[in-house]
Amino acid sequence: MNLADNLKKIRKDNNLSQEQLAEKLGVSRQSVSKWESNLAYPEMDKVLQICQMFNLNIDELLNQDIKDVKETKESKSNVNKFIDDFLNYITKTFDMFSSMKFKTKIKCIFEQLIIIILLIIFFMLFGGVLDVVLNKFLNVIDLPYYYIHNLLEALYILFSLVSGILLYLHIFKIRYLDYYTVVKKDDKLKTLDRPETIIIRDSDYKFIKGLLKLTLFILKVFGIFTSLFLLFILVLQSVALTLSFVIIKTGLFFIGLFIFIISTIVLNLVLLYVIYNLVFNKRIDKFKSCITFTISVVVAGISIGIMIISIKDFDYVRDLNSKYFIEDETIIPMSDDILIDDFYEVEFIENNSNDISIKCIHSYQYKFEISATTDGIIYFSTYQDDTNLLDILRKNIEDFNDKKIIDHDTYKIYISTTKENIEKIKSNYKKYYEDRNNYYENINDYENKIYELKCEISKKDEKINELEDIIENYIKTKE
Repeated sequence: MNLADNLKKIRKDNNLSQEQLAEKLGVSRQSVSKWESNLAYPEMDKVLQICQMFNLNIDELLNQDIKDVKETKESKSNVNKFIDDFLNYITKTFDMFSSMKFKTKIKCIFEQLIIIILLIIFFMLFGGVLDVVLNKFLNVIDLPYYYIHNLLEALYILFSLVSGILLYLHIFKIRYLDYYTVVKKDDKLKTLDRPETIIIRDSDYKFIKGLLKLTLFILKVFGIFTSLFLLFILVLQSVALTLSFVIIKTGLFFIGLFIFIISTIVLNLVLLYVIYNLVFNKRIDKFKSCITFTISVVVAGISIGIMIISIKDFDYVRDLNSKYFIEDETIIPMSDDILIDDFYEVEFIENNSNDISIKCIHSYQYKFEISATTDGIIYFSTYQDDTNLLDILRKNIEDFNDKKIIDHDTYKIYISTTKENIEKIKSNYKKYYEDRNNYYENINDYENKIYELKCEISKKDEKINELEDIIENYIKTKE
């Protein structure tokens, strides 16, 4: 029976002397001494009194180790306390947030985002430093880098996640939950289910204010650079507005384009106005700015619609027989090994001439060229004639004012020669590509064989290493 030991343990844990405990129980000090020495046993009413006094039951007092009982109760108490604290944390957060005014809610959310971003940056920077140190350490001690690195990286991510969440919850608690004041409109403090105003402590934790000022400064700097970019765009818009008059003959399309450029200029000016007032802490006329911005967007959409409608009056020209395409012709002598590589947009025409006539119909803005490689392959190419860009620009403007959209990339090549020569050209082309395909197939086969031989060599090397180990072990046993 553990009564004597348990009674002694209870008395010492509660800082009671034998005399003090005897006084509480209404007995003599000698009785308590006999109980603890296991020379006597208390009466049942005293046992019940002890259990009631120290929050125990009879079985715990008489038959169990009071130390184990206490630890079990403390453990259960800690778990229950943790659950209660967590639920209280959530309840208090919900009550406080639901009681905030809209402006205060926005401020609170903004602060939380900033704190979360700072925590992420901190753990990323700290992790980067650890990664550099870890890499050097693993290289020095020559350990398997990949597996250890991945394991430690996973552990660090888990550590960062858990500690980051705990740190954030603690910051939120000391910033908001530990101190806030409920205020009624009449400025009298009252207990309400949904108070009308929440006043958050601002005198403490001035790093939040400093952080907000730093964020505002960064936003202002960003606004300045954005305004410089918008000014550059404004210059381009002004140039585009001036140049739009060169297509005034397009009528409805010009009107749509002109209105579109004007509306985008107004949008640009509204953005510059807002950025300017934000940077220099001046008041913004929000209503007029929103109305102007909205009207400009609507007008820009209408102008785009006007341009789309006007496009139906334009002609898309890719007719090779029109005046916008010209013809180049070149004659080359026929040979048995002649090879023409490019058959794209090529049409063969039979005639009685043994020479090869190559004719290309292409845009007047392009040039046609025939070139041959060192191995005799003939290539065709068309490229834009940039010798007189101003003349090309002038012609494009004239075509557009005539409501013509020219497909300058369209071309057609005609090859004229005898039937036998055409067959020879096609035969050479077919043989060339068959030989080239065979060449690459052979290379692929050789590469596969090389890979197979390397695999065999690797297996042979492993077998050699096994035999060497057997020989070495055999020699050691004989020695």
